[in-house]
Amino acid sequence: MSKENLQKIVVLGMGGTIAGVASDPQKPKEYKAGALGVADLIGCLGMSQIVQIDVQNVAQINSKDMQVTHWQALLSAVQTANQDPQTRAVVITHGTDTLEETACLLEVMGPWSKPVVLTCAMLPANAPDADGPGNLKDALNWASYSNHSEVFVVCAGKVHLSQDVQKITTEDVDAFTSGPQACFASKKGEQWEIHRQVPDRMTLKQPSMAFAMEQAKWPRVEMVTNHALNDGALVRALLATSASEDTPLAGIVLAGTGMGTASQGLEQALQKAQDHGVRVWLSSRCVFGLAHAQTDSLWGVVTPLSAAKARTALCLELLAERENQL
Repeated sequence: MSKENLQKIVVLGMGGTIAGVASDPQKPKEYKAGALGVADLIGCLGMSQIVQIDVQNVAQINSKDMQVTHWQALLSAVQTANQDPQTRAVVITHGTDTLEETACLLEVMGPWSKPVVLTCAMLPANAPDADGPGNLKDALNWASYSNHSEVFVVCAGKVHLSQDVQKITTEDVDAFTSGPQACFASKKGEQWEIHRQVPDRMTLKQPSMAFAMEQAKWPRVEMVTNHALNDGALVRALLATSASEDTPLAGIVLAGTGMGTASQGLEQALQKAQDHGVRVWLSSRCVFGLAHAQTDSLWGVVTPLSAAKARTALCLELLAERENQL
């Protein structure tokens, strides 16, 4: 088969550990993320006879440093690839630290007409047991195989849906979970086994792509955690300094204890924030936990999303509301 007749997969590089290099391969925790370009990662896989791969370096960063400009560049690249009739799917190499937030971004800003697959690594590219090449090869295989136009995360032989995925460990290459339910699919030998149906897409407000691209500053949403001895001082400080910030405080996501609860002091501070026009969403700090409305609380919006993804979704909702006010 000629290369022109092969399926085309667009691979977008965002940096991360998968593109990282350790100064001493025997000390894989000491490395520079995003040191390699995505073409370097693709070159050693030997898949050029199976699929046609187009590569683009969107960013070469540690994903902990993700900013609006990086997300805008990624959205633009995904949109361009998605609109190309020759593209079969999009694969994105990404750091693990904020991968679930980028997955949420892509989920909310969809739906896409083709599979969008994020993959990653827990070990740098030159580590003796580097997991990146295997994950990337799996991601390309899944992108070629899947008939679902969803946002997926492929890691350690498992396929997670964007609305489920969470990072749960720093010590294992199998770093992600889909929560109490099974992952969407997993690799059995050289075959993929799908474990469940694609759930209904979550209804979340989204700005237009054009508006999201043109806004240099997105709404500022902070994440606050409840814990023992919490008296709400952090929220009060956020409110006190909001006016002096370049981007005033627009939202807070509570990573609450248990079912999304807050101490009395923190609850009072969050109520004050809401009274000042700050949007408040309630989530849980428990990895497998869901927030639930409390019978004695009339404030805050309960979300089934993890706190990290809720922060992304709330930011996009506020951005959509800003657009609608124009």
